[in-house]
Amino acid sequence: MKTSIKLSGLVAAVLMATAGSSFAADPVVPYVTNTTDKVVVNSTGLCWRTGFWTPALAEQGGPDGAGCTCDKDILSAGACEPPAAPVEEPKVAKVTLSADTLFAFDSAKLSSDGAAMLDQLVSRMAGMDVEVILTTGYADRLGDEAYNQKLSEKRADAVKAYLTEKGVSPDLVQTEGRGEADAVVECPDPARNGEIKNVQDLVKCLAPNRRAVIEVIGTRSVQ
Repeated sequence: MKTSIKLSGLVAAVLMATAGSSFAADPVVPYVTNTTDKVVVNSTGLCWRTGFWTPALAEQGGPDGAGCTCDKDILSAGACEPPAAPVEEPKVAKVTLSADTLFAFDSAKLSSDGAAMLDQLVSRMAGMDVEVILTTGYADRLGDEAYNQKLSEKRADAVKAYLTEKGVSPDLVQTEGRGEADAVVECPDPARNGEIKNVQDLVKCLAPNRRAVIEVIGTRSVQ
């Protein structure tokens, strides 16, 4: 086992003085150094320790310190290990936006409120290494099924177009229209004695189904 040489008494004092060091130095240096701050070693390559040497002081320099060069084999486990690199954690930001906020009823034209919400989303993506953005548009059950499918696709495309205008690479954005699928709420047809009495009530009830779901998948460094 490699062992540094520990100085004591007068010998340590003489060598410290020769090196221009001081026992009052802050922080305390556990090894004798020369005028260029290099650790003094003997003819066999062992480091000279000062009378102040302790394992804790030897470890204070970290992986690049003199302790890990001179006494790595006797220091605590991990004392000379380099710090772990920042961890890349997967991040998924899933945002569900009401289509009535993004678009007017039966429309794929982005509203001003919808644009503001997408602006916030773009801001939240800053500093994130985005892998893909999944944009899915939906419609309610009112109207023809084929028409609603097209409408949901147009809504998803409108979101992609806006994100692209804001600097998001179009290659990162994938769109899909799901038409009337995956309904959030079920609403009965209007009835005179029911809670939904007319078409206007039904349109209002079905609002949660008219939506856009945006999933941002990527990573952000965790220091």
